[in-house]
Amino acid sequence: MMRAQTSFALGAAAMLAACSQGIDNSRLRVDVIEDRPREMSVARTPLSPASAYLRGATAQGLVAFDAEGRVVPALAARWIITDDERGYIFRLQKTRWNNGREVSSVEVANALRARLAEMRTSRFRRELANIDRILPMTGKVVEIRLKGPAPNLLELLAQPEFGLLQKGNGSGPMIAERSGSNLFVRRREEDASGNIMLEDSRVRLAANTPSRALARYALGQTDLVLNGRFEHLPLLTATKGNAAATRFDAVPGMFGLLIVGNGPFLSQTANREAIAKAIDRPRALTSFGITDWRETLTLAPETLSNRAQLPRPDWAGDNVAARKEAARATIAQWKNANGEMRPLRIAMPRGAGSRILFARIRADMASIGLMVERVTTASAADLLLIDRVAEISSPAWYLEQLSCSATPICSPKADDLLNEARQAAARDERIRLWAAAEVELMATRNFIPIANPVRWSLVRDGLNGFAQNPRGWHPLQYLGREPT
Repeated sequence: MMRAQTSFALGAAAMLAACSQGIDNSRLRVDVIEDRPREMSVARTPLSPASAYLRGATAQGLVAFDAEGRVVPALAARWIITDDERGYIFRLQKTRWNNGREVSSVEVANALRARLAEMRTSRFRRELANIDRILPMTGKVVEIRLKGPAPNLLELLAQPEFGLLQKGNGSGPMIAERSGSNLFVRRREEDASGNIMLEDSRVRLAANTPSRALARYALGQTDLVLNGRFEHLPLLTATKGNAAATRFDAVPGMFGLLIVGNGPFLSQTANREAIAKAIDRPRALTSFGITDWRETLTLAPETLSNRAQLPRPDWAGDNVAARKEAARATIAQWKNANGEMRPLRIAMPRGAGSRILFARIRADMASIGLMVERVTTASAADLLLIDRVAEISSPAWYLEQLSCSATPICSPKADDLLNEARQAAARDERIRLWAAAEVELMATRNFIPIANPVRWSLVRDGLNGFAQNPRGWHPLQYLGREPT
């Protein structure tokens, strides 16, 4: 009954789309998709998607991302990296916290130390391992000292999670206000005397379920929908006429099946390899009716500039029929020796997109003699669908997602190689060690790549300041502004 009601609401919204008004860039409305919306809080760990947008807008870090995904100055006006790559020295801008107090290097260093302590158990814990000390120097200089080189540190510090707070106050570039049940953010400016003033233009920020966010867009009640994922894609076809408004971000990352069970069947490398061979990736992806989704067969993207050229799996050049025939023989051999087995449990997020993808995978597995069942991500599972955008542009990020702390099927040797790479002073040596670790993990086959992740937005015609980018992140402070 609930599905029927949702379909009716989306259909009615589609028919009323023509009634929407022209866009007002000084009064923007932004919906962030969340499957289970929660009240926004910049102090929550981990941040919900809408809370991440709120923190990124009101509590800038030393650096930030611009509308096109590039690292740009924020609290820091500029920075230098020491020759040994173990020191990052930031010169702060002259600015104030949102309560009017001038920002000092001591406050920034203390706030950053506190935030790093909060993040030590987060998904960033591996990237933070090389940070040694944070030192305030003169009134406007902060230095980060490292245990080993961290060439992607700026990308890490630009994440919204590293926006800094001083006694609950950020430093902009926006300030949040509430009006009844609505939350708005407005850009702030400082005059010559340091007084903080707010621009008249504002952005209303809301978290909504996928169906509600898309219905609001179709009804002209919102101008921008963010955080669309693969499981929400079928809703786009339910709200007719959104194809021209849909913007896909070409985000790098991991989309595939992580081995999280270690039973007799999955403990055999040949069986895991058979699953990887049997998935008909192009057929699964074309089920969604989009052209912006590409299959992948390697752990880290082949286009990464700091990744060595590595061969694809030896079966990559075979057609699907040949791959399935080989996989079917492997499964039959295992069953002859061990007998029948229970269905493998695949954990996936809720949503129509997950149902479509699972149906394709189930058919592929049945064709080689395996039964599978879909379970929720909170349930015990044998395989888990991973859908993650890479936070940093390094092979290390991909390989560290597959360490022995992440999955019972792992390679201690690959972990050792990654630890060596963290301490390697020369870039060429890091690339060599990353490549060796990736070869180890590809042989282990503890992750089955399917495609690159998908992130999409719905953008009202005439909206200024929105740009597709390779991070899938669209800072609120740029929205509504004329391009420069």
